Amino acid sequence: MNIVIAGVGGQGSILAAKILGSLYMERGLDVKVNEVHGMSQRGGTVVTMVRAGEQVYSPLVAPGTADLLIGLELTEAVRAVSYLKPDGKSFVSSRTISIAGQGVFADPGLFQTINALELAEKAGNKRCENTVLLGAASKMLDFTQDEWKKVFRFSMKPELFEVNYHAFLEGCKVNEILESTN
Repeated sequence: MNIVIAGVGGQGSILAAKILGSLYMERGLDVKVNEVHGMSQRGGTVVTMVRAGEQVYSPLVAPGTADLLIGLELTEAVRAVSYLKPDGKSFVSSRTISIAGQGVFADPGLFQTINALELAEKAGNKRCENTVLLGAASKMLDFTQDEWKKVFRFSMKPELFEVNYHAFLEGCKVNEILESTN
């Protein structure tokens, strides 16, 4: 499984990658995680890659090979779309973060967009967009709710578990809505 998480600094892409990597490690798979961030502390681009399989030699996802793209921010998802393989899936926040000189240059219809910010606020913390999107993407990943919950517990501070897990469940509901409209 090749997963690319694209966002800006402070959105939690590294935590999301840690959660996904831990899930695959719990299954006994070889996992490699790669973080590429430049000016991330100033709101710059952060691209995190997770690769899992029987034997993984490189942490880098080659362009055109990602099974899943999780976009924490729409513009950064557009920048990272070249990683997605033709039959890959994407779950992308509909939110854009205004950074000078930056704009969306591709058709947002390429993505399954989700108002992750609204769902995170509903869950109790707007900073939980990352876990909302993990919930939305969870249907395509073969993990049980118990596995997700266990990894959430040991991936974050105890006082952040409840709100993040609630945000994850809000994201899971997106799948039910999408299935009922198809």
